[in-house]
Amino acid sequence: MISPDGFFAAYIRRWEGSERRGYLSLDPNDNGNWYLPGAKAQKKGQGALVGSNFGVTAATLATYLGRTNISAADIKAIDLAKAVAIARKLFYVGPGLDRLVWNRATASIVDFGWGAGPVASIKLLQDLLDVGQDGVIGVNGATARAFAARAARSEEAMAGAWWAMREEYYENLVARRPSDGIYLAGWDNRSDWFMPGHPENWWGKSA
Repeated sequence: MISPDGFFAAYIRRWEGSERRGYLSLDPNDNGNWYLPGAKAQKKGQGALVGSNFGVTAATLATYLGRTNISAADIKAIDLAKAVAIARKLFYVGPGLDRLVWNRATASIVDFGWGAGPVASIKLLQDLLDVGQDGVIGVNGATARAFAARAARSEEAMAGAWWAMREEYYENLVARRPSDGIYLAGWDNRSDWFMPGHPENWWGKSA
């Protein structure tokens, strides 16, 4: 099984751009590419279009750096190493997902939180495990125990159940926000990538 740090680098490089076309995104339809300091949620058309790089948005970078004056130049300066450090701190260790046993299903849970937010990812997992949704993974709490027990029975079945929850989330999101339908195929492809049998065989990688 690929290590957490190896995984962070792998999914960022695979899904947030490419060596050929680069990793900087200035898509004006993507809420994450806009930045309005102090806003509870970033929305397209509000603030400045500063972009995102290696999947890191201005709001995420602001949280990581502990400041609010994020510019397009700050975004452009992000490299893969910084993106991996941000992923580990804010999307894995920070929200407590490192308290889940590390396996391929955990990797997909972390990846989902990278796009939807860690709290949304934890709540969706808690819904799947039927342990009550509070968006928190406590130390040795019910979520971690239930996840470990289910994954121990069958990691593949756990990954499949999570895949189904993830797909349903995307479909419901597009139903609420039809303009996001342009991203649905990409979200589906990304979700599929974590499953056994995918042609790229991420499931079988061990380093």
